[in-house]
Amino acid sequence: MNLGPARVERTATCGVLSFPAEVDLSNGEAILGQSERLLAAGVPALILDLTACAFCDSSGLNVILRSQARASELGIPMWVVLPHRGIVRRVSDVAGLPRRVAIAPDVATAREALAVPAR
Repeated sequence: MNLGPARVERTATCGVLSFPAEVDLSNGEAILGQSERLLAAGVPALILDLTACAFCDSSGLNVILRSQARASELGIPMWVVLPHRGIVRRVSDVAGLPRRVAIAPDVATAREALAVPAR
């Protein structure tokens, strides 16, 4: 069981925050803090990668929505990588997450979307 913080990768084009296998009340605030630090550091874009996340309760959804709100305030584009199947996808769909944030099936797709200038 991986309830630790998220893994952070920072490049010249974006910051990627890869969620651990499980996100709940025990680690949600720490992951949100990681996201907020990336945004405060001025990353040009943010990707929240839930590929390896097998369980995500409302704490994880809170991280995503609060990160999106902050990224929007700062004018920083954000994508959430969410596989097509699995419990995390089902919870996200029921919560209406795809209507509120940009969703990609994998990190490569999110990176490609960020490379295309907004019109």
